[in-house]
Amino acid sequence: MATELLFPRSARDRATPVQPDLAFLARPLFLRLAETLRQVERMLIACRAMRNRATRHRRAWGVPNLFFADAVAQAEWSVKQAEPAAFPEPFVSLLAPAWPDLHDAWERLPDLLDDGFALLSESIDVRRMARAVPGLRAAAESVPEAGELAAILALPEEEVWLVIHPAARAGFRVTLEGVADVAQLHVLLADRITGDPARGYLAGARPHAASLGASRDSSPSRGVVATARFQFYRPEALRPTGALPQGLAGSADWYWGREALNSVPQVHGERILLIGEPVLPMAWEVARRCTRIAARVRVLDVLTMGEVETWIRARCPQYRPALLPVSRAA
Repeated sequence: MATELLFPRSARDRATPVQPDLAFLARPLFLRLAETLRQVERMLIACRAMRNRATRHRRAWGVPNLFFADAVAQAEWSVKQAEPAAFPEPFVSLLAPAWPDLHDAWERLPDLLDDGFALLSESIDVRRMARAVPGLRAAAESVPEAGELAAILALPEEEVWLVIHPAARAGFRVTLEGVADVAQLHVLLADRITGDPARGYLAGARPHAASLGASRDSSPSRGVVATARFQFYRPEALRPTGALPQGLAGSADWYWGREALNSVPQVHGERILLIGEPVLPMAWEVARRCTRIAARVRVLDVLTMGEVETWIRARCPQYRPALLPVSRAA
């Protein structure tokens, strides 16, 4: 009431402009994108059928490509051969007169994808809305040209992750944003859970600034190399004694660099990740899978040593914690 007396309505509206709800405004575009992808899927199915009919004789007889014993003649022949058009051409053009609507969807798809990527990169709210669009993710997974869109929609964002280092008796609850695979998580997680052991963090060196920036939000320049601070294990790797397997014996339960994070299982609403000291030196060139989305890891909670011991004891009947946790003792 006091505000209304001090400021006329028009003045208050100018002073505090209402921010538009980007996710709400973007929804019609993603609905249209879902329908376009379904039409493109129908077009691709027809193109594959036409290609199979066109090549059935060659596939039936197994006729090899022409080969000369003379290397010079072979090279000349190879140069003269016209490069075949990349699939789905020339079949898209051949089908255009019969199915103009599907052909139009194929032509419109690149621009719609570009617009969608621009909006998805703006905020997690837009990505949350896009994941709720009926059939969008399934349609994106069925069209190779929408592979990056499918990867973005599959990101396990806004989920709680429980990260346990059994040997150090350290644990963290974290959330992820824009993190696509295990290799990227290696760098971003190591940066966030490294710190003062007296406060529950893990001692050690943080990732190099170049690998951290390339994994997070900057365009990775060629040659940026990341190294693994930890070994990532599946929950079933935990032995009855509460320890992780030693050496290569536990390799069947390792997570590998390009593995999607959706493979990490959920238990009671949390994704469980076990970490230990690296068994072998691991290094890789940074290559983000979802380059349009800025990535980060945020620590929600640092577990106490007692909380970690209780968690392990509930799963490992033979658990007998050492007097000092291995990593923190160093």
